[in-house]
Amino acid sequence: MNKLPIAILATVCAGSAIAVENVKKVPPENLAHYWLLESRTAQQANVPFRGKNLNAPTCAAVAYTIGNDGRTRDVTLEKIVPDGDLAKVAVNVVSRMRFAATPQNAGRLPVRTYVVMPFNLPDAKAPNAADRARREQALAPCKLSGYGNDNDVVIPVR
Repeated sequence: MNKLPIAILATVCAGSAIAVENVKKVPPENLAHYWLLESRTAQQANVPFRGKNLNAPTCAAVAYTIGNDGRTRDVTLEKIVPDGDLAKVAVNVVSRMRFAATPQNAGRLPVRTYVVMPFNLPDAKAPNAADRARREQALAPCKLSGYGNDNDVVIPVR
């Protein structure tokens, strides 16, 4: 049996291995130290006409990585409360977001973070204190753990 093709295949596979990078986990409130959302990419959600819990007060926690090119990747729905078809809407919105590196992030360090998206909730600056409290109560179940320390590092991403 000729072992040359196996040796060549092993060499080619080793040479084409995907680079591994460590991605810093950043809580949402600290994201502005690294990346800023490009306003032209912040889009209104396209909600379907029919579906489960489309009109219910809802929160969706969507985790994502911002690559060194400012594009979102590895977008995953972590939680949605209550369960429903707004999950797809939240993931689509985050998938289209683009970011610009801040001066503090001149090296364009990739980071992993998340966003809690409100649906059918009062505005964060609602004049009525009861409305603001209701909003906070509805968003609380979507807060994710593991992002509280700015020095955390995610598992290496391929």
